[in-house]
Amino acid sequence: MRREWSTRPRKNGGRPKGVPDGYRKEQIEPIRAKIKTEAKQVVEIMAKEFNIEDEYAKAALETAVEVMRCPGDNRERVAAARLVLDFTKQKPASKSELAVSKAEDFLAGLLTDEDMDGQEAGRSSQETAH
Repeated sequence: MRREWSTRPRKNGGRPKGVPDGYRKEQIEPIRAKIKTEAKQVVEIMAKEFNIEDEYAKAALETAVEVMRCPGDNRERVAAARLVLDFTKQKPASKSELAVSKAEDFLAGLLTDEDMDGQEAGRSSQETAH
């Protein structure tokens, strides 16, 4: 009897793969269908705004938007959000580059101020000579 139990095909219980906690397959399917249509609309708007013409890029972006908006694992949603931001927004400059540019701007400002002071001093000495 033990051998029969061991070799008998088992019915796989539990949630199917891809169904998040707290949902049944029947509950999540309409939600995913709604999110899929919304994602298509969002990607069309993004494609117009950011001039995305490549069909593969649009498909990848559409999938990322779907994953980001669908309930499920937070790690996957954050990774999808990061991918969407990489597509659409420019990354901010690093702080070291900003510090260097500020220092260069400061020095350039000093030089222009010094040139202005030198020109004003030259003007005043010319005025006194007249």
